[in-house]
Amino acid sequence: MNIYSSENAILVVVFVSLATYLMRVGGLLLAGYLPTGGRVGRALNALPGTILISLAAPGFFNEGFIGFAAGLVTVAMAFKTKNVFLAMLSGMLVMALGRFYL
Repeated sequence: MNIYSSENAILVVVFVSLATYLMRVGGLLLAGYLPTGGRVGRALNALPGTILISLAAPGFFNEGFIGFAAGLVTVAMAFKTKNVFLAMLSGMLVMALGRFYL
């Protein structure tokens, strides 16, 4: 039996899709039982931002000084303007100018 057959690929896609769907539905069903106040509520409100930063930070540091500066500008603009799109544009501008001139 060939493990790389198209039938096996279809099975993998079906099972992974089912697992993803069940995790999302399970999260939505369990979300009603989580506390919304106190420390847990504040931690849950901060979670999306921390996940985003943990995904973006390695890229910032991998690009050296220019990437770090672009990351700082992006975070500063996001806090200052509360507009994520504008913050991303400003970070990309810093990155593009840094690569062009340095």
